Amino acid sequence: MKHLVLFRHAKSRWDMGVNDRERDLEKIGIERAHKSAKYLRENLNFKLEAWQSSPAKRAQNTAQIAAEYFENPPELILNENLYTFAFFDLLKEVKKLDNSLQNVILFGHNEAFTEFVNRMGNHYIENLPTAGVAVIEFPVDDWKNIEKGTTQLIIKPKLL
Repeated sequence: MKHLVLFRHAKSRWDMGVNDRERDLEKIGIERAHKSAKYLRENLNFKLEAWQSSPAKRAQNTAQIAAEYFENPPELILNENLYTFAFFDLLKEVKKLDNSLQNVILFGHNEAFTEFVNRMGNHYIENLPTAGVAVIEFPVDDWKNIEKGTTQLIIKPKLL
């Protein structure tokens, strides 16, 4: 059994003159990332074995906030290929995950995350909001074989 947690980066700033990868988090984004991370920790029934993030500052900072809520989180791995907005690119990365890992959390971006949830989970969502989280369970032993899974949890921080 494989579990994938998709944690969308928190609401980011749109300062003029800042490269997209360098955009930082808004105050409200930081608050909502804390809410989502706390709720995730309280509702997960498995230990996260690997943490990967897009190299974008907003995704890394969201991951750092989330790590505050988990005891001994694994080292955050920056994965250049998670700086994507496309479902198929994200799916390729998930299928490349090490099979020794059962439970992985990824920090990244929309549209890739919302489309992944809708295509690979069994619960349709209009949008995975900023600082939103989705947990999908796949009944396989090999990440390469993931197909339709079961959506275990959707976190929308505005509703917490």
